[in-house]
Amino acid sequence: MAVPDNTYSHVISWLKIILPLLALGILSTLFLVARTVDPAQNLPFADVDVEGIAREQRIGAPNFSSVTEDGSAISLSAQSARPDPNNSERVSGTGVNAGIDLPGGGRIDVVAAEMALDNSAGSATLSDGVTITTSDGYVMQTQHVQIALDATRVVSQTRTTVDAPIGNLSADSFELSKRAGNDQPYVLVFKGHVKLLYDPKE
Repeated sequence: MAVPDNTYSHVISWLKIILPLLALGILSTLFLVARTVDPAQNLPFADVDVEGIAREQRIGAPNFSSVTEDGSAISLSAQSARPDPNNSERVSGTGVNAGIDLPGGGRIDVVAAEMALDNSAGSATLSDGVTITTSDGYVMQTQHVQIALDATRVVSQTRTTVDAPIGNLSADSFELSKRAGNDQPYVLVFKGHVKLLYDPKE
């Protein structure tokens, strides 16, 4: 009687043992040589100060507008602003542009780096490199200017240089306001040590 060949059966039996062990060995090697990953290094916004933004309550590109008692339209805009945590009526801003449209058709534009708006006081204070341009040809440079929000009044108490239609001048301060009476014009008055360099060609 022939003895059956059990070689195939023996090979299959050994493969059932060897292959799982080989697979375990490969997996163990992968885990041992795997590079440790720091999750913080893969965050695309890891440098954003989220707590600072929440704490400062910054407002992006705010706008403010009002109409004065004498009919001028005032507009204020900023690149960013943040409310005063101790006074809800106050707001500070950076990258400021202001415009005053006068009832008679004239316009005043003001550009400044900083702004402090106090709604309860009815005024906005612009500072840090203020440039004022009027529609009748005046370009003024100063460091500090206050704009009233309920009346047409722009005041500076800091040294001002002016490129005017009649030449160049400088003054310790200036005030733009409306004279008393509904039919009176708006006037720009320079005060203190006023120096005018008259250009006859103008």
